[in-house]
Amino acid sequence: MQISTRDSYGVTVVDMEGSLDTSTSGETGDELVSLVKDGNDRILLNLEKLDYVSSAGLRAILVAAKLIQNARGEMRLCAPNDTVREVMEASGFNSLLRLHDTETDALAEFLDKSR
Repeated sequence: MQISTRDSYGVTVVDMEGSLDTSTSGETGDELVSLVKDGNDRILLNLEKLDYVSSAGLRAILVAAKLIQNARGEMRLCAPNDTVREVMEASGFNSLLRLHDTETDALAEFLDKSR
């Protein structure tokens, strides 16, 4: 699992690549929590290169999402492949966090809310 971050219009974009499963969820969750604790209050997880996500991976994302919500911030997800989207929809995860088809759509919604 590889994670990289970048800034786009004041939103911290987290690019995730590989598989988010039991063996990678702990470290990934720690990185996401660290981003929130460092004051990043608008986070977009770009899932375009995420091949697979397990329930442990979903849990890691959810922990960070709840933490950012408590800090009055917001987390969104974008660009999942069909497999990742199916897992998120089957688990009801997409009802907890906004899931966008593209990064552009997600960033536009972040920017619309900041006006």
